[in-house]
Amino acid sequence: MPSKPNTQNVATVISSCDAYSDLWPVFFHFFFKHWPESPFPIYLISNRRHYKDPRVITVTVGEDKSWSDNLITALQSIKEENLFVWLDDFLVDRKIDTAEMLSCVEQLDQVGGKYLALDQFGDLGAPVEDGWLRQIEGGNLRAGLNLSLWKKAFLSQILAPNCSIWAAESRLRKLNREGEQGLYYMKNEAPEVVSYVEAVKGQFWKPQGVAYLREQGVKANLKRRPFPPQGNNFVAKFFRSCYKRRMKAQSAKEVRAALDGKGLEVLPLQGAS
Repeated sequence: MPSKPNTQNVATVISSCDAYSDLWPVFFHFFFKHWPESPFPIYLISNRRHYKDPRVITVTVGEDKSWSDNLITALQSIKEENLFVWLDDFLVDRKIDTAEMLSCVEQLDQVGGKYLALDQFGDLGAPVEDGWLRQIEGGNLRAGLNLSLWKKAFLSQILAPNCSIWAAESRLRKLNREGEQGLYYMKNEAPEVVSYVEAVKGQFWKPQGVAYLREQGVKANLKRRPFPPQGNNFVAKFFRSCYKRRMKAQSAKEVRAALDGKGLEVLPLQGAS
């Protein structure tokens, strides 16, 4: 049986880019509120901007070519082999237990696995005896890129240049359907090691994201990232279209500023309760 995982070979990777830098202060506010004692290095993937917090290692990758290109470049600077990969719009809403996170690494090692969907639960697939894991078998679409634990070599295998996150997820699921071994998710009775609120979708704040921030006394930057009307009616679609054009212009302005060396630092959230 493998020994207990070495925390020096485990890292947290926040997959992001400068266009989502407005979320960093909010994301890390809740991350450190609920996991202040995290023993793993924390890598934030960006293009040119830096998050000003000594607990966070910003990995700049240059031009924002695609989601996969950013991650491919960043992995060259990350030495750890066990990677908890997060998205920056997942706001942690409950305490994280380091022992449970390490147990996920240990259990994946014990079965020789290379991928674990931490936020997927179910009763399909062969269970691992005396553990939390089940195999993801062909046709059981539990494999995804929301919140997951990877062996770095396998993550590198999944990534291809010029891919969106959805295209990369399709590559992962295609391998799953073709019988790829070593892919796991959580049994129904397994603990929810990480609980989060998915706060953003399609560039905009989701209702539950805004509600969670208000509940926690955190003010969302609705000017930078709006919360437009919901639904598929003409008025809602019209406002979303207008907001998207405005956000695209703002993003282009920020890119020009970053290229000129301006506005590169992103500060932690101030004054939140």
